[in-house]
Amino acid sequence: GRKGKLVEGKKKRMPFIAMNGLLIMIPAALFLNLRAQAGAFDAVFYAVQALELAVGLAQLTMMGKNFRDGLRLAGKLRVRPQAA
Repeated sequence: GRKGKLVEGKKKRMPFIAMNGLLIMIPAALFLNLRAQAGAFDAVFYAVQALELAVGLAQLTMMGKNFRDGLRLAGKLRVRPQAA
């Protein structure tokens, strides 16, 4: 039942985190596993791997922001005053 800027930010990020994981990360990992088992290290393999790494970086960034906002909501991390 909490409200506020931090909660809204977390709520906006969560669907993207879930969808990236389900629609990109898992299929890419399975695809790369199959290609690696077959020894098919071609341009497609490396393109999918680059996509997976980019999406993984985005995932880590969003999860880090959620973690930070969670700590702020719990009062374990102070909010820095913004410079004018």
